[in-house]
Amino acid sequence: MRTRSIFAAFPVLLLPVLVTAFPGSSIAAEQDYTLCTVGGYFSGSGDKFLSGLAKDIVQKRHIFGDPICNAAWKNGYKTGENFSRTGKPKNQAEKFVFQQAVEFREQVFYP
Repeated sequence: MRTRSIFAAFPVLLLPVLVTAFPGSSIAAEQDYTLCTVGGYFSGSGDKFLSGLAKDIVQKRHIFGDPICNAAWKNGYKTGENFSRTGKPKNQAEKFVFQQAVEFREQVFYP
């Protein structure tokens, strides 16, 4: 009888560990997808160095080719392409991508 109560309590004891483990993972994945967006932005704007750097990081984190990363890369590419052509973002979403690109560039060149 005592053995059953230990196994019954096991999921309850494991729950706090799982709750604290998964948010950290999702935050890391979110940051990784930001690199996909930034890499696409620099690719679209013609900056091969920063685009390649972002691509190398994303490949090492094993998400390059992931459907979410691909979509983020394409979105960033369109933004970079538009910004290099017009010199200004056309909406709030493009402003956000541009700000992410600025932050990445600052981390690379001014750590």
